[in-house]
Amino acid sequence: MAKIISFINLKGGVGKTTTAVNIASILAKTHRKKVLVIDLDPQTNATVCLIKQTEWQKIHDNKQTLFHLFEDMLRSTSNFDIDKAVLKDVADISGLDLIPSSLEFVNIQDEIPEISNKEYVSHVDILGNTIEKVKEEYDYVIIDCPPNLGAITLNGINISDYYIVPTIPDILSIIGIDLIINRIDMFKDKKRACNVELAGIIFTKVDYRTNLHKSKMEQLRRGDLKKYVFDNEVAQKIAISEAPIDSKPFINSPTAKKKQDWSTTLNMFIKVTNEMIENVG
Repeated sequence: MAKIISFINLKGGVGKTTTAVNIASILAKTHRKKVLVIDLDPQTNATVCLIKQTEWQKIHDNKQTLFHLFEDMLRSTSNFDIDKAVLKDVADISGLDLIPSSLEFVNIQDEIPEISNKEYVSHVDILGNTIEKVKEEYDYVIIDCPPNLGAITLNGINISDYYIVPTIPDILSIIGIDLIINRIDMFKDKKRACNVELAGIIFTKVDYRTNLHKSKMEQLRRGDLKKYVFDNEVAQKIAISEAPIDSKPFINSPTAKKKQDWSTTLNMFIKVTNEMIENVG
């Protein structure tokens, strides 16, 4: 049975997408698992990390992004087809599939709650109902959520077994973690079929030269959430941020592979991925 894991943080720019995409790629390439990446974020960063802009444009023109799924429900159209929407073996990695997002998601995100009044289904069940027939093809489903707790994000949380919070160890990035946990717990109280659990907090973009990062990591590792903090972390590396130039994750980005520390950086991602596997079983 597929393990479904959402990646979420209320602050943008914390390495959420980078962490999700690279864990997904290592699960597929190194662990030989079948992995589906679902890009729920209107910023489409996970999508552009895995496919080229020209390929995305063709998919968008054919109305096969997640924007079109929700648009169908709002406009009573029937363009989106899950069998056509799933892109197979993206980024030249066997077993790594993608359901892409679209920037146009922004135009309808505030309307999505209206679906509950127009159709015979709750607006937070749209994604779950749609992937029901394909999810069992996978060992892992990795969901990249928007940096908010709105209707789109709740579609991902609703079907997830676990959620992970990537965070930079600074004041602004960490401050929203308690809010995420509390809001998801409130959602679970109302949506009893949702059994999502926190699988961990991953420190990202760590700069070991700064006392702030060191002190914030130590603070969380000693605090109430200490059992959820990953032992392994992701350091700040230019090669990680440059990898999407190739529309590929770090593990097989030609640009990243030219960097002197490619092997040690890849090993860092492998350790984080292995720890996630231990946490989710």
